[in-house]
Amino acid sequence: MMLRSALLRRVGVALVLAAATASVFAEVLPEVMYSVAVPNDVAPAHIVHKIKLKSGQRVNKLLDSEYSDYFAVLDNGDVMTVARLDPLLGRVVTLRVSTGFSNGDTKVVMVRVSVKDRQAMLRFLKQEYDASVYENLPAGTELQGLDELEAMGEEDVRYELLGGHSVFALHHVGGIPTIVTRRSLDREAQDLYDLVLRAYDKEGMDMAEAKINVHILDMNDHAPVFTQNMFYFFVPLNVSRFDKIGRVTAHDGDGDKVVYRLAYPSNTFTIVPQTGEIMLIDPPETMVYELELEAFDKRKPTLYSDNLAKAHIEFRYPSDSLFTGESNDIEYDAYPEHAMSKRSAKKRVKRGQLRHTKELVFSEADGATEGKVVFQLEKEIQWETFKIRDDNPWVEVDTNGAVRIKKKWDYEELGPEKTIDFWVTITNNDRNGKCCTVYNNA
Repeated sequence: MMLRSALLRRVGVALVLAAATASVFAEVLPEVMYSVAVPNDVAPAHIVHKIKLKSGQRVNKLLDSEYSDYFAVLDNGDVMTVARLDPLLGRVVTLRVSTGFSNGDTKVVMVRVSVKDRQAMLRFLKQEYDASVYENLPAGTELQGLDELEAMGEEDVRYELLGGHSVFALHHVGGIPTIVTRRSLDREAQDLYDLVLRAYDKEGMDMAEAKINVHILDMNDHAPVFTQNMFYFFVPLNVSRFDKIGRVTAHDGDGDKVVYRLAYPSNTFTIVPQTGEIMLIDPPETMVYELELEAFDKRKPTLYSDNLAKAHIEFRYPSDSLFTGESNDIEYDAYPEHAMSKRSAKKRVKRGQLRHTKELVFSEADGATEGKVVFQLEKEIQWETFKIRDDNPWVEVDTNGAVRIKKKWDYEELGPEKTIDFWVTITNNDRNGKCCTVYNNA
């Protein structure tokens, strides 16, 4: 018996020492507090708050209090309701959640819950707003489209703007929030900004958010600029009337459609306004021509290119080394995209005449039915037949001149110019078998 008692005493001492050793390393960490607001009419199982657990941290339990019967805490940190909160309306409830760590440390997380009437909760009229402002306006310009931005439910509200701090600033005018620019904006650099406006009550317990999409509107501030000051075209003398001899290009910084025209009329050449293609409309009388060209955009107000471009057009005999590949004094490699090759010099078009451009105005509804004839090209003589020169996604032309809807017209897909442009080849096969071709830009 004496031996057994001594053994028990030693075991008891060992247990006491082990408990004392554990208490040396375990630590009660400072409490952490969160504040939230919740409507009184939420149903049970509503998530009030989510405790962000760190690595190795676990939820022990919700500590008992006079309010603990209304709430529960899940293992993942979700604080949820388990009963209706109507009896707690108007109260601020403090919940204490015990958490522990794998090393034995413990931490109590406090969650203050303000139970409010739903109509008294902070809220915005919309969850998402679309605002706009024109580019190039001075700093301090107010965004448009935010007339109903004020949060409702509380009289004393403070606001915080998230995102875009270097570009936008939040102002309060009579308690109503407004957003202004901090500097002049450039739509070509960035055309959309995403912001979040957050509202708080005076206690910092209730909070509401609204997303704001800021669209930077375009101003016509870039005139078209030609890609070259001088365009060179070397053309064989046996080129046919209405052949394309080259194309000029200009770029618009706003992305607008560019229109081209000759600065001075020519009896020998014309330029297609929509494409910048230069066409021969009459046999050349000299070997060298120099045209001056102008470009402008299809916007209001219209902006014109600051400088005229020039097109140097030089006619050569087909046997010239420029077209045969033999060397001469022409720097062929300097103008690869403009020089006409021997292959293109063989292209032929029957000689005829150029009819006037036909311009008609339709509504989007006029093009709703595929296959419908929208207008008729007139014949000048009965043997004429018609054919669309280049494939067009919107219209097709019958041999009798009927222009039909190929694809249902969509105003948004037509591009900024909102036009459907196409060329029609008109062939005249008369009784004697003679043929000629004319063009009509419809």
